[in-house]
Amino acid sequence: MSKRKSFDKSNKAKISLNPPELNSIGQTIVSDKFPITMDNFWFAINSNVIINPFDFVTVKNLYNTKTIGIVKELQTVSIYENRMIQNGINSSYEKQKEKQGKRQPPPTATRLSTGREDQRSEHHYYSQITSTSIAKVAAMANTGAKVEGTENNISVSMPVAAGMKVGFATVEEIIFALGIPEMGNPIPAGIIQTTNGLQVPITLDVSYLAGPDTAHVNASGISGNQKTTYLLFLLQAAYQKLENENVALIIFNTKEAELLQIHKRQKEKEKERTEKLFDILDLEIEPFDNVTYFLPRGKNGKPNSAFIPDKYKTYSYELRDVYDRLDLLLPDAYDPQYNLSSIIDYVYEAWPIRDSSGKEISIWTDLFEYEEYPQNIVSHKSSLHHFRGYLQRFRKSALFTDKKVTSTYLGNKVKKIKSGDVFVIDVGTISSLAEQSFVVGDVMKSIDEMYSAREDLDNYDDNNNRNRTKSKKKSPKYILIFIDEINRFVPRSHDTRTMNPVAEQIMRTLIAGGARETILFSAQQFKSATDYRLQENTGLHITAKVGLSELSTQPYSMLDESTKNNIARLNKGELVMIHSAFRHPIKISFPKGSFMRLK
Repeated sequence: MSKRKSFDKSNKAKISLNPPELNSIGQTIVSDKFPITMDNFWFAINSNVIINPFDFVTVKNLYNTKTIGIVKELQTVSIYENRMIQNGINSSYEKQKEKQGKRQPPPTATRLSTGREDQRSEHHYYSQITSTSIAKVAAMANTGAKVEGTENNISVSMPVAAGMKVGFATVEEIIFALGIPEMGNPIPAGIIQTTNGLQVPITLDVSYLAGPDTAHVNASGISGNQKTTYLLFLLQAAYQKLENENVALIIFNTKEAELLQIHKRQKEKEKERTEKLFDILDLEIEPFDNVTYFLPRGKNGKPNSAFIPDKYKTYSYELRDVYDRLDLLLPDAYDPQYNLSSIIDYVYEAWPIRDSSGKEISIWTDLFEYEEYPQNIVSHKSSLHHFRGYLQRFRKSALFTDKKVTSTYLGNKVKKIKSGDVFVIDVGTISSLAEQSFVVGDVMKSIDEMYSAREDLDNYDDNNNRNRTKSKKKSPKYILIFIDEINRFVPRSHDTRTMNPVAEQIMRTLIAGGARETILFSAQQFKSATDYRLQENTGLHITAKVGLSELSTQPYSMLDESTKNNIARLNKGELVMIHSAFRHPIKISFPKGSFMRLK
């Protein structure tokens, strides 16, 4: 892979302590209503200057330092100026007071007289209303003052003074304000595009995506606002940058044929703009490599998919493949009303089951017909009928077969995934949500089992000696998993004590992911539609346009009111990034992926 010259390989800003004069766009102001604090300040915007929320500005502070902040609010305020007309001459009321040399009471009417003693002249007072636009800025960083006799800088947290010139921040100042440290494995995460025309590349160290600092990514936003497109871009960036660090991808295609051609290059209409943005981010305009598509088995063993890509395998499930995870098939497996968990546990613990005649129960048909459960396992016939009802529905699906011929079991493929592999698992045309959920849950459980087996292999060989095999080196260090419409698999639960089996399995993998460097990229329209534990265990949040009613729900409690209002006004393709690495949320854009997506 060729390497371009990036904007700043270390992302380490170098701010001059004797910067040139600011190109002023306004001046700081202060009043009871618009105070200046160590965290915020206001400034009056010069006429004909355009500025927007999420723009970065800078202002001088003590000891020739600079305070850099992000615009949070814009307002237009009224300015009242009392003026007087005397004998047809327009003059300022304040100037008139100075001439008279004494304090005058403020005018109380639009027309006032000098009194009965002097009727020769009349004074007409009126209030002239003008306005100015002002901006509220959240302070993000200070460039720091150098300590005499040392190489250290001390950050100045003092509030800025009133009447100071404000200017747009430079590229170096923006990166400095974000506090992005020097990174060992920087992942391009988007571009800040400011109103004054700057394009600032934003990178996150892999530790902010894959632990131990934070882990996992979630995107939300109403349909059509490119949240899924962004996550795919971030996956592509990580795939390229972690090439030498051993990375593999597992992508679930949940929307018809959308992600079944990602190995092919996109027919790009905005080629010039895309190339420029990819160059800024130091990325290659290449689709995903080494992609294998797994399509669900349909009737007569043919793939059940909205699109058949060039290189694919079909997958299906025999009973022997999944006898130990039947709970993932049954949404109410732990419902005490039916007590299905005892049947599920019995199948797992007694495997392989044999009936009284000695026949082995090893296929779906035999399990459906089997009735010789112990009395303590099936205490009520209704439980068995309920269990067999599920089996009957699954037996009608081509995805569950008594004997695989041309298809494969996904779990085995996942456990053998290698560095550089990209697995796209199609569930988009599976009609039953229960079956879709089972596919996702089974893959996540297989990942857990893969890590358990890997740890055993890494620690001991057959002779009980420490062992590090060559095959271990082929295993990926990072596994990145993408699930769109995650709310279907981890829905909001009214009972916070329990989750459905698939959601619980996803959460197990999620919680262990930071230590294992197995990272979940997920998306949904509304965070409030997912279980709160998913959002609490996610480190990087991406938000496209969302309504204020949704933004008022608990999952968005980490946002201040100004940011919520600004999110509700976002345009298509604009995203807000929320991460603990940044003091305040930032607005980003990104280039469209260089791979083909089918609609």
